[in-house]
Amino acid sequence: MIDSPAITFLFLIAFFWGTAWGSFLNVVIYRLPEGLSLVNPGSRCSTCEVPIRWYDNIPCLSYLILRGRCRACGATFSPRYALIECACGIMSLVLFRAIFKTFEPDTIWINFAHWMWLQAFIYALVVIIFIDLEHFFIPDELSLPGTIIGIGGAYLLPMYSGQTALIGAAVGAGFMLAIFGLGWLIFKREALGLGDAKLMALIGAFLGWKPLAFVIFASSVQALLAVFLVRLYSKITGAEDTLTTTTEQLDAYFGEDEKYADQGHPSRTVIPYGPFLSLAALEALFFGDDFFWAFANQCAQLLYG
Repeated sequence: MIDSPAITFLFLIAFFWGTAWGSFLNVVIYRLPEGLSLVNPGSRCSTCEVPIRWYDNIPCLSYLILRGRCRACGATFSPRYALIECACGIMSLVLFRAIFKTFEPDTIWINFAHWMWLQAFIYALVVIIFIDLEHFFIPDELSLPGTIIGIGGAYLLPMYSGQTALIGAAVGAGFMLAIFGLGWLIFKREALGLGDAKLMALIGAFLGWKPLAFVIFASSVQALLAVFLVRLYSKITGAEDTLTTTTEQLDAYFGEDEKYADQGHPSRTVIPYGPFLSLAALEALFFGDDFFWAFANQCAQLLYG
C-alpha cells in the first residue's frame, strides 16, 4: 500500500506529465498543417526567431513568469499555449485518479497501459480541435493511426472489447458517410467533410458504439450554440467572426476551383464540425453520457410539459 505523500507525489507527476505533452501538442498544432518537422528546429519565437531557452519553456509556469511575452523581443504569445498545457495536465491527472484506484502489483502495469492509451485519444482530440478550428481540416495523420491504436488497445486491454471497438469505428464512420452521401444526393453538395467520418471512426474505436448517439447530439447542440454566441458577440462588439467561414473563402484557402462554392448559388456559411465532435467525445469520456441525456430530458419536459 502506498502512503499518502507518495500518492500526492504521483498526482503531481501525472499533472506535469500532461503539461509536458500539452507543450508538445502546441508544436504539433502549429507545425503539422504547415508540413514542418515536429522535432527540428526547436521552439522559437515566431516574431524574432530567437530560440526559446529551456527555462522559458516550462509548461504553464514560464507563461505566467514571463507574462505571456518573449524574453528576447517582448512579443506576446497567445494564451492558448498555456491553456492547452494546463488543460492537458488536468485531464492527465483526472484520468490517473480515475484509473489508479489501487496500486496493487498485479494491476499497476495494466492500469498504466490503460492510462497511456486514453491519453493518446485525448491528445489526438486536442490537436484536432485546434487544427480544424484554424485550418478547416482534420489531418489523416491523427485520425487514421488513432483509429488503429484505439482498436488495438481495446483488444489488448482486459477491460475493453476489441469487437466493440470495431463496431464503434464502423458505426461512427458509417453514420457520417451516410450524411455525406445524403448531402450529395439531396443537395448536390457536401453536408459534412470526409475528415469528420474518419474522426468518428477514431471516437468509436476508443469509446465504442454506445456513446456515439450522445456525441452526435451533443456536438450538434454545442455547434449551434457556439455559432449563435459568436455571431451575437460579433454583432455587439464589431469583432470578426472567427468561427465560421464561407464556401468561397474555403476555395481560396485550399486553392480549389469552386469545389466548395456552388456555381450559380449564393455563398454558404460553413463551420468546422470536428472541434465539436471532439469536445463531445471528451465529455462522454470524462462525464459519461448520462448527464447530457438527463439535461436533454429536462429541456424536453420544459418545452413539452
